[in-house]
Formats: sequence, structure tokens, C-alpha cells
Amino acid sequence: MILNRYFVLTALLGITPPLALAEEKPEEATAENKPKAGHSHQGEAFNEGPRHSALPIEGTGQISFPIQCTWEEGQQFFNQGIGQLHGFWYYEAERTFRQIASQDPKCAMAYWGMALANWENEKRAKVFIKKARDLKEHASEHNRRYIDAQSNYLDGEPKDAKKRKQELIDDLESIIQDYPDDLEARAFLCVRLWQFGRSGLPIHSHQAVDAILQQIFAVNPMHPAHHYRIHLWDNKKAKVALNSAAKLGHTASGIAHMWHMPGHIYSKLKRWDDSAFAQEASARTDHQYMITRRVLPDQIHNYAHNNEWLCRNWMTLGRAHDALGMAQSLLANPRHPRLNTLSKGGRSAKYGRSRIFEVLKRFELWDETLRLADTPYLEPTPKREEQLKRLRLLGHAHFGKESLDGVRSIDQEMAKLLDTATGEKEKAEKEAREKAEKEKKNEKDTKKLVKEAGKKPGEWVNNVEKARQALSCFVALLENNAEEAKKHIGTVQGDKYTLARLHLRAGDQEKALALSEEAVKNGEKRVLPLLARIEILHATDKKEELRKAFDLLKPISAYLDPEAPPVARVMKIAGELNLGDWQAKPLVREDVGERPSLDSLGPVAWTPPAAHDFALPNGEGETISRKDYEGRPLVLLFYLGHGCLHCAEQLEKFAQNAELFEKAGFEVLAISTDSEGDLRKSREKWEKDGGSFPFPLVADPAMHVFREWSAYDDFEKAPLHGTFVISSGGQVLWHDISADPFMDCEFVVKEGKRLLQLHGRDL
Repeated sequence: MILNRYFVLTALLGITPPLALAEEKPEEATAENKPKAGHSHQGEAFNEGPRHSALPIEGTGQISFPIQCTWEEGQQFFNQGIGQLHGFWYYEAERTFRQIASQDPKCAMAYWGMALANWENEKRAKVFIKKARDLKEHASEHNRRYIDAQSNYLDGEPKDAKKRKQELIDDLESIIQDYPDDLEARAFLCVRLWQFGRSGLPIHSHQAVDAILQQIFAVNPMHPAHHYRIHLWDNKKAKVALNSAAKLGHTASGIAHMWHMPGHIYSKLKRWDDSAFAQEASARTDHQYMITRRVLPDQIHNYAHNNEWLCRNWMTLGRAHDALGMAQSLLANPRHPRLNTLSKGGRSAKYGRSRIFEVLKRFELWDETLRLADTPYLEPTPKREEQLKRLRLLGHAHFGKESLDGVRSIDQEMAKLLDTATGEKEKAEKEAREKAEKEKKNEKDTKKLVKEAGKKPGEWVNNVEKARQALSCFVALLENNAEEAKKHIGTVQGDKYTLARLHLRAGDQEKALALSEEAVKNGEKRVLPLLARIEILHATDKKEELRKAFDLLKPISAYLDPEAPPVARVMKIAGELNLGDWQAKPLVREDVGERPSLDSLGPVAWTPPAAHDFALPNGEGETISRKDYEGRPLVLLFYLGHGCLHCAEQLEKFAQNAELFEKAGFEVLAISTDSEGDLRKSREKWEKDGGSFPFPLVADPAMHVFREWSAYDDFEKAPLHGTFVISSGGQVLWHDISADPFMDCEFVVKEGKRLLQLHGRDL
């Protein structure tokens, strides 16, 4: 049935089916090497990375790196690209260098830049550096030295990675010796020394590397190489780089990572408020660029890490609901199989889930926890480890709300998990025993095999049992059975100050005092341990120590969130002690430089951009516009006309899943590069065969809409495959633009529904 529908669809699009399917004799190939529609004619390496034009960007650094380029604006763009490299903004650096190559295909240094923009992807970098090497005759002798240095590094010889790295260092030093005015060679030398120092070529003198950086700053005090100075001293002696931390954001204010990096220094010095400013400035700069250029958040290097670090800084400062909002924003970012999933480390989804659990538990935001449990932020998950973590949190929330029934309801869910886990262990052991008997093993070997088979599932059984014991602790405390509770407190997951509060409730004041004191010592200049310490000292009537604890809290109390329960309780204690206006005021230190207004940089969280309007003919004398779908969520496909076989495969897949989209509440519309005539001919063929296509097709032969929606390769002047999810309110919630069409209909529906709940109208 599917095969027959495939032939009907290919007839609709005017495509000859593949010979293997059509069972026809193969004909002589006339375009064997022609790339598939949507693929770059320059090769597979060009299918990845940005394929939309670069624009001049303010704030990428004061750079001067002369090259040979026939494009009038090439030098300006090249300097911009170098600044982006210095800011580790690799995705946009590649876009900038590719813009130069599209205007001057013989500009060797444009391809050198693309190779450096793929510093972490040697496979692609090798393709680009080969192109640069082939075009060396169009570069100056000075530039050729850079091309040769990177080419030598990437050629894999010698096989010894340490020697390869040393050769690159030697080549960069040689450039500096022959061209002493070249600041960029010094900058690249310093970053390579730092990078290689982390991977087999240790730095023998940080002071010597710093001296090279100072040579740069003597000529250009605001060179973005301050970035490398922060990395150099971050884990060595952070205060040495305070001057660079104050300057870095201003050296390249348009690059989010340059605002982020000072946070490394400030965090090491426990200046959490300054670190939070750095991370927030970075987040806002990133979000502004994402929205204007319609880039998915996790396409940007270090983005998710910056925002989760901001979340941690806000927790450290006591900004509970700000931290919760940031964790939620990470979870609300679009997910993509290649870019951002719950299983991918270093991405929004995984970081967001970790941080939201921390914020809710540490600040005892139990009402928020129970409310979010019915939303995508804390929804149940088929991954058993994550589900157990979720149930632990919900059990703690019900305990915090003094709900015995709530805790018991969670225990019932955990009991089901335990039954399943026990069954899996018994099954594994049984299968191992049967195998041993079949192989006629002796009893000793049989026991060994059975034990080994049950080891891993047994670990999971133990994890679930411990989680249930933690709930037993909560039940005992709610039933005022302190002795029973003490038996299980050790199974409750939490920080020492959380456990200290539980010991206090169980009547063990000595243990509560000891744990809270230890938590304060381990959490220097952090508010949460001090909040718990103050509560415990107050409950145990330790008046002198209580006032000392308030003295420790005061200098770091400027940002306390009074709506967070631990803060509210301490505020009440302060009132009882008649401490008056005891909180500190926010402080801007003199050594941080002049800072911009945070609001001027962009929004604090990613928000979906507005969809572009369009009105296109359907080949039947009617015009279909995006506004026709207002009030209804829409899946929008861009396909490359009747000549694209894999477009036909995508349309067939989406047609097969028409009912799935309909039940989920999504309309589907496909925009083609075909003319109206080709659409009419295709539709006539379809109707002649007795079919009816399940969603509308419209024509955009001039590709104006393709360009506006970025489903177009600006560099090669060719259309790209695009899949978009648009909310009922007209926001672009999700997209995939690629050399290949997106085929996973189930993912589109699931992710579309999730994002609609978070950003649009709930289905």
C-alpha cells in the first residue's frame, strides 16, 4: 500500500521513480556527480554550518588582519571573522568567512578562516584548509604562512599528537619573529598554548604567556585577547585577570561569550553578583542575536552553559524565582535531535532539568513544584532514572506541604517502579541460571554468573528502595515518630543544610547544629547554608552565634528573594531580633569598569520570533496566505519542487501522517519552488489516479518566501529544505533548515505540542 502511494506521489510531483523500484532497465547516467537538491555543489562539508548571508556586526573587536580580497567589503568582514574567532563564536565566524568566499571564491584566507572556525571539527576543517592551500597563490606571503601552519597541523603528520601541537606553536612563533607587528599571531599563539596546555602540552610558565599578551595590549589595550588572559589565569590565580575581566565585554560587546568569560574570574573570587552580571549580559546578547537572525539557541557555542551558570549564580545570591525562571527558560528552548535533547550533555534541555530540580528543592518552592508537575517542565518521563528523580522531588514537596496523603501517593508510584525493578532482576538471574544449567556449569560458576547477571538490575532495585526509605522518613516526621525518622534521614537526597533541618525536626539538635556549621564552612559566601544555620541557631536558642550568623549573611544579602520560604522565615527571625534595616544594598565595585544597562542588550530569555507573512497561489486560481491559519498551529514545509526526489519522500511521509497532524490540531502547508503550471499538472495527475493530497501546495517559483524564511542558501543562490512549526498566534516555535528534509513527523508533533504549551496556545 505504501509503495503504491509512493508511485502516486512521484507522479504528482512529476518525478521518475528510482530504477530499483520502477523495475526498468537502467539508463545511462547523465549527471552522476550532480549533488542532491539542497546540497552544496562544493561538497558535503559545506552542507553543515550557516548557509545564510553574514551582516556587518558592531562590537566584534578592534582587529586589523590584512588579506588579499577582490571584494570591497572583504577586509572589513575578515576582521569581523577574526574577532568572532577570538570570541569562540565559531558558527558566526564561519558565516562571516563564507560570506567573503561567496563574493571572492579565490580568497584563500576566507577558507583558512572557515578551517579555524571548525577548530573542534577536524573533518570539516581539513576540507576548508585544503581549499585555502589550493588558492595560496592569491594570498600574500604573510598570509601563506598562516595557511601552511594550519595545513601542517591538520595533515596528521607526525602521528604523535603532541609533536603536531608543538609544530603549530613553532610555526606561529616563526610568524611572530618574521612579522613582529602581527598582533593576531601573538593572540593565536596564546590561545593555542592554553588549549594545548589542557591536552598534553603543558604550559611551563603562565607568566611568560601573560608577557606575550601584554605585548598585544601595549599596542591595542582593548584587544579581545583579554579572553585568553582570563582562560590563562582562571584556574591558576584568578585575581591576576581582574583587569581583563573588567575590559573583556567592552572589547567585543556584540559577542555574548565575551560577556560570559569575566564570570569565570568573579566566580573564582566568590564575587557572585559580578559573575551573575557577566552571565546575564551574555544571555541577553545571545538572545537578541538569536531572535534577529532566527538561530536556534543551542546552535551557539557555550550558550546553554552560560545560562545554567547564571542560574547557579542566582541561586547562590538567593534570587530564587529568577533562578527558577532561567531553569524554565532553558527547558522551554526548542529541542532538536541534532542540537538539544534531554540526553545531550551541555545542552539546554539537560541543563535546564538539572537546575530546575535544584532550585525547587533548595528554596523549598513546593507550591511551584506541584504546579509544574502538570506541565512540560516537570512532566513524567519514560526514562526511569529521571522519573525516580522526579518522584523524589514530588515526595519532598508533599512533605514540605505537610501532606501525608501526598507523600503516600508518591510512595505508591515508587512501589510500582520497585516491582518492575525487582522483576527485571529476577528475570536476569533466572536467565543466567538457565544458561548455566544448559552449559552444565558447576554450582560455584553458576552462582557467579547469576550474581553477575543480577548486579546491574540490583543496583537499580537499591536506588528505588532508598528513595522509598526517604519517603518513610517523611511519613515518620509527619506522624511525629522521630526515632523512626532518624533511621531513614540518610536516604534523603539533599545538601547538608537540608539534612540539618530534617535532624532538627527529628529532635537531634546536636546533629543539626553540626551539619549546619559544616555546610556554612563548605559554602563560603553562599546564602542558602547561612539561612539554614540561622534557623537552626534560632530554634536551639543560640543567641550569640545567631547574631554572628546574621553578620555573615548581611554582606551577601542584597539580592535575597523574600518570597522564597527559607528567606521569608529568616526575615521573620530578623524582625523578632529587632535587627532593623539589616540587609545590604546592591554594590557596584570600582574595578568592574563601566557597565551597560542589561535591558539594552536584549531579553533575558529566548522568545519565539514572529512568523513572516506571505500569500501564494495554489495553481487553482486561489491564494493561500499565512494569515489564513491564524488561530491554528501550522506545520510549514519548504520543498524543492517536482525534481527533488527526497522532497517527494518527505511529502509522502507527511501525507502518510496526515491523521497524526490532524488529531494533534496542526494544519500542514507546503511551499514549492514549482510554478503554478507545474502545481496544476501535478495535481491533475494526482486526481487522475483517484487520489487527493491531504494538505495544500502553493507555488513560490521566484523563491521570495524561501529567502525571507531563510530556506535558501545565500552563498550558492539555491533553495534549502525547511520545516517550521508556527503557533496559533503566529510565532515560529521550531525550525529545521538543512540540505536534507526533516523526516520525523512524530518528533515534529511532539515537540510542537510541547512548545505550544510553553509559548503558544495550549492544544
